[in-house]
Amino acid sequence: MPLYPFWKIRSLLALQYRTSCTITSGNRRKTVTNTEDARFRNCERRIRDALADLLQTKSLTDISVSELSRKAKVSRATFYVHYDNVGDVFDELVGEVMDNVLSFEERFSCENPGCAMHEKPRYCERVRSEKKLAGVVREARFFPSVMALAWEDPDAKTDAATRGINPVVMRAVRLFQMSGCHAVASSEFAQRNDWPRIRRAIDAFIEGGLRALEKA
Repeated sequence: MPLYPFWKIRSLLALQYRTSCTITSGNRRKTVTNTEDARFRNCERRIRDALADLLQTKSLTDISVSELSRKAKVSRATFYVHYDNVGDVFDELVGEVMDNVLSFEERFSCENPGCAMHEKPRYCERVRSEKKLAGVVREARFFPSVMALAWEDPDAKTDAATRGINPVVMRAVRLFQMSGCHAVASSEFAQRNDWPRIRRAIDAFIEGGLRALEKA
């Protein structure tokens, strides 16, 4: 399962299309059909790809809807059919970066070294090695967006209860763990040849602290 339920459940306002992203009707209406339409999905993909490209050289706050629409080769009206603002597009890109990353709960729920969970990339490793969406990871809003969506994770409270840890305490611990991992994975330490040793030391530190909380 993915790290968090990143993809928002939202009512998309769809229009009639002449081509993949060309609007021919001004009457917006809610429809499930168009969210499954290949042309509709392709248009959103173009918008997300355009933002990812712009973020390679620009800050998110410097990118307007007009510029993003031009880059994606869609009209502003078409953009607003799919998204409310540039930030919404960014949040979906965050979801792509974090897709299939080992969650905080999964990281400490499997004791067997051969557990399939260990085949998933860890958060710090994804931040360190992401190439395609590197501009998204470097953006100042990336980590706050990750944590905002993390709080929506329904498994978090269940995991805290299972471990006998207060949910508020667990939330603070998760923030501490992920912010620390993010800082190290974004620093010069992540580029060192002995990175695997550094990562193992950090993992041991985090796991030891969590085990101590369970016994408290």
